[in-house]
Amino acid sequence: MYKLKTVDVWDTLIRRKCHPDYIKLATARYFYLKYFKLHGINDLTQFFTKRVEIEVQLGKNTQNDQFDDEYELLNVLNQFVSFYIPSTADCATIAEDLFNYELHNEKNLTYADPFIREVLAQYPAEKTLFLSDFYMSGNKIQELLDHHSINDVVPAGISSADVCLNKRSGKLFDYVASKYSVDKSNWVHFGDNEWSDVKVPSSKGIKSIHFLPKQEHDLRIVKESHFSNKTDLFAQIESEIFAGFDKTDNIFSLGVKSSPFIIGFCLHILEKSIENNSNKIYFFTREGEFFIKAFDRVITALSESMPNLKLPEYQLLEVSRIATFCASLQSVSLAEMMRIWNLYSSQSMGALLKTLGIVETPLLEVIRNHDLNLEEIIQYPWLDPRVINLFEDHRFIDYIEANIIEKRQLLLGYFNERGLNAFSEKVTVVDVGWRGTIQDNIALLLPEVHFTGVYLGLQKFLNLQPTNSVKFAYGPDINRKVECPHFLDSVAPIEMITNSPSGSVTGYVKQGNSYRAVRNINCEENAAFYNFTQRYQEGILHSIEYWNQYILSSVITSDDLRESALKVWSDLIAGQNTELNSTFANLEHNETFGLGGYVNKINLPSVVDLFHGLFSKQKRKLIISFIKANQWPEGIQNRSDISPLHRFLLATLIRVAVYYKHNFMRKN
Repeated sequence: MYKLKTVDVWDTLIRRKCHPDYIKLATARYFYLKYFKLHGINDLTQFFTKRVEIEVQLGKNTQNDQFDDEYELLNVLNQFVSFYIPSTADCATIAEDLFNYELHNEKNLTYADPFIREVLAQYPAEKTLFLSDFYMSGNKIQELLDHHSINDVVPAGISSADVCLNKRSGKLFDYVASKYSVDKSNWVHFGDNEWSDVKVPSSKGIKSIHFLPKQEHDLRIVKESHFSNKTDLFAQIESEIFAGFDKTDNIFSLGVKSSPFIIGFCLHILEKSIENNSNKIYFFTREGEFFIKAFDRVITALSESMPNLKLPEYQLLEVSRIATFCASLQSVSLAEMMRIWNLYSSQSMGALLKTLGIVETPLLEVIRNHDLNLEEIIQYPWLDPRVINLFEDHRFIDYIEANIIEKRQLLLGYFNERGLNAFSEKVTVVDVGWRGTIQDNIALLLPEVHFTGVYLGLQKFLNLQPTNSVKFAYGPDINRKVECPHFLDSVAPIEMITNSPSGSVTGYVKQGNSYRAVRNINCEENAAFYNFTQRYQEGILHSIEYWNQYILSSVITSDDLRESALKVWSDLIAGQNTELNSTFANLEHNETFGLGGYVNKINLPSVVDLFHGLFSKQKRKLIISFIKANQWPEGIQNRSDISPLHRFLLATLIRVAVYYKHNFMRKN
């Protein structure tokens, strides 16, 4: 029996589920999320680098002939917090909060080595201690060991942070020999580090056992490699997900592969809401019904891992462009109508009234009096003398104004019941994209509230943006940078895969003392959801449970996932997925706002129609309407229900039209 047995802690008694530096990054993320109001910095790498810099400097300050370059974590965090946060704040309390979180995280992201008990039992000793080169005290290390129920194996020990001596220099071994009056020849030490745990103690006459079980060591190498190569980490996560189900379920599998797209977006939503000091997050219907499910799964896991962190509340808000546009109008004028005509430069009076959500019958006579009808599509209506005269007719103005007042009262009543009113201060709103016009409408209705919009993508804004509003996109935002502009030409497939079956909001009604959103559910439109989208979304939601553990342990951010997310987006609109193409080709798409009705993607101009379009104005209008409603040439190019020539002509026509739109169309 030995007089003394000492045991290394890290990768000997306990092991981490990740690279050790991820623990530091996790603390940086906690500092970012909880204290952003005080420091205003969202760069986790900057936090990590500054912490390491402080650690190095504190180590240098300690090091001399007697002591090694050791430091204690709380001292590091005190200096770290003082660097980023004004002295008016209670920096000591914040540093202690960071310390407690890091200790909490160490407990969650570590586990007892499965082999160490058996190995230690083979070397009985009168006394057993742990020895660790670490920046937490021995008491805190003991707390970690107690957490993993291995305190019976090693009931006490010493940390380098306690005595400013470490194994690496050998001084900690000398200190232990003196403190416990032990003959080094009667001492056995266990550890994984070839230098600190083997060569150094051996050079002092201590029997050294190099503890390096292959299974755990190989796993450690893989885990630590992910710190510098998250691409491999993401591939591993996907492999783990696919290991649990039948890959022949093509739609579900596509959802699994698409999960970084949606998870990255969810993290982006949280980050932007924190950075803009939002009190609440509202998810807009219809796509928001799916987004909030994904967000809830991601944020619940984060919240559970950070029990002392209060994240913004979030809920669904039933809205649509039709349900909010009319109520937001500041006047009945051509200038105000430019908010819609900038988006749809050709429109019939019937489509305009449907866009406003207004019953057209009481206006039929007024419209006819100005030599107009509901069906005629007018190019640049604001320049048409008949339309100009209509907007000067008090009968038309009075009727529209009455509708504005009624719709505004109902809309604001509905909002107020859901906690959105003039006293909301700052909120984040979430939608799929593409110009954020619903956000514009609501911002005009509630000028006292600051709105932060978060979207998958943003096309070029065509209307003046409200001063109480700002917008961000996880994917391309043409307003900030020309990046992947073709993504924003093919948005209908992205809308389809993030859609819900609950119908579009058409307005609001008051029932007793409460307000309810009115929905229009179209069974033909929902066929795409039940045939494809539902199973696709299930694949994404299923995957989140696997991703969450790595979001926590490997500190995955929206930036980390963005490259993968853009790759998913690119693959989705490449038109290579048979099930996606087939479903989209039969989609009944709601285009009531702007176009005045539903557009069925199965209806295509024939080859003969395309030829006649060269000579017939009527055919040409039909072809132009088709192009406006179908700007996904890859989807057309890969359809299997039409001839190769037909596919080629339609896809080419769409590509030419998109090119013309980007380069020659009227700019606003």
